Amino acid sequence: MSLVGYILRRLALTAVIMVVVAAINFLLFQVMPFTLLGINPEVWYVPAISTSHNLQYITEIRERVISELGFNLPIQYRFLRYMESLFTFHFGYNVGGVLSGPVSATIARFAPYTILLLGGSTVASFIIGEYLGVFSASRRGRPADKVSFVTLLFLYSMPSFWIGMLLLLAFAYYLKLAPSSAAAYMSQFTGASYYAAVLRAMALPFLSLTLISIGGFYLIMRSSALEVMGEDYILMARAKGLRERDVLYRHVLRNAVLPVMTVFAISLGFVLSGAVITETIFGWPGLGYWTYMAIITQDFPLEQAIFFVISLMVVLANLIADLLYGLLDPRIRR
Repeated sequence: MSLVGYILRRLALTAVIMVVVAAINFLLFQVMPFTLLGINPEVWYVPAISTSHNLQYITEIRERVISELGFNLPIQYRFLRYMESLFTFHFGYNVGGVLSGPVSATIARFAPYTILLLGGSTVASFIIGEYLGVFSASRRGRPADKVSFVTLLFLYSMPSFWIGMLLLLAFAYYLKLAPSSAAAYMSQFTGASYYAAVLRAMALPFLSLTLISIGGFYLIMRSSALEVMGEDYILMARAKGLRERDVLYRHVLRNAVLPVMTVFAISLGFVLSGAVITETIFGWPGLGYWTYMAIITQDFPLEQAIFFVISLMVVLANLIADLLYGLLDPRIRR
């Protein structure tokens, strides 16, 4: 199969997957508990879109939101309206009582915080994990390999909330080196000092996510590097007199990184999902925290929009990984 044919086939498959994901996402929220119990969505608290502190029910706004959600239409028309919203990224309005305004504006407002935190920790974990994996594979069975393997496997298997609480206890409560609530701390600053406050508040959640993520990249890289180190061309490189450092990082690393790239691409796809537990523990104002708030306040449009965006990013990340495989390894196309 030619490269163009391979790309077209993957694009067609991706389009089919997205239609299926969109249909499941729609049906999932049609059978939510409030729908099964027959609870009328008119009893939801709907704040006025134009104000931020309105605590009264406003008939006009309530009817507008119900119309946006399509609860006054048969389910087939509701589905068509939902599919239309996927192409316009207009997901309705927040109805949970905590946030007001369009859902798309809510996502655009809080997504940068999650991208900064999750994207940065994913990239850092990938870089550290791949170099530690090659280093550990080159010293298989030695103390350095055993210590790194046990330590990173331990961190990888630990719950994120446990590591997060330990970091908060040590650095926020005892040492007073970091704030206990990122959002509350950041709200005290404006201008240029705000960006410095963001970096300081991000330190603990960034460290927590990086510690629990390194192990996954490390284990895959170590296994792949051990397999590559047994190949004939590595033996030839050493026979030619190349330094061990050059053999490891110019030959072993380059050929062993392909499986890790797949995991890295999928991890980037999950960036917008946010680390719900970590962001909630540290009070980081990203999509992970607001996903939690949307669930407990039954903010139906926000939940549906976030879950669809997450699915879209993961599918696109898999598509990019498949295309990279096809470019890097011609055997994949066959």
